[in-house]
Amino acid sequence: MKQKKFFIAIFSIWVIFFSQPIFAKESSKIRTKTISSTERDFFGFQFALGGVIPLYGDNLVWDNHDKMNDEDFARFIMCGDVGITLKILDNLFFLFDITTAVDFGWKNSQNLNSIDYAFCSGFQFYPTSKNFSVIVQYTLGYRADFFDLPDSYEPIQKVKWGNGFKLAAEYDIIAGGGVIPVVGASYRFIPRGYENYDNYLSIYFRLAFR
Repeated sequence: MKQKKFFIAIFSIWVIFFSQPIFAKESSKIRTKTISSTERDFFGFQFALGGVIPLYGDNLVWDNHDKMNDEDFARFIMCGDVGITLKILDNLFFLFDITTAVDFGWKNSQNLNSIDYAFCSGFQFYPTSKNFSVIVQYTLGYRADFFDLPDSYEPIQKVKWGNGFKLAAEYDIIAGGGVIPVVGASYRFIPRGYENYDNYLSIYFRLAFR
């Protein structure tokens, strides 16, 4: 009986001694995970790349692109942005970024290249989830067109600077701070003068450092 009690005591001490670091380690992991899933830095940096569909308000630009498609011009379209974030609240951020969309079309020495860029400022809000957010931004933008086309194409007017807006929805793949991969979609509206308005629909992948 004494031997049995002795082995039970040794086994109990062994369990207590070796289980404490394990539990402490697991508790530390849980606590660290909880902290990282809620805390983000005051200052952040981010950039994005994606695809875009430009919907030009100038009918002459549309006519030129239609003709380029008929004549088998190559075309490259892409969008991106780079910017900073400032945390106001845990679920509210101020954003400032520079957004661009490029639309290049060419065939031999003939080309029509458009570079759109805009300065955007506004807010990002997480309404109910730490992952899903909505963005509303004011934009000030311009589109530069460079072209070398035959006389059979329509002349392109030089656009003016315009004040518009940008709406976006994003999903953070990781809810915590650090390096955060993000997928998003946006709509941007920019007046170009002459009662013309450009619209940009984009889908993109972002890396945010917060």
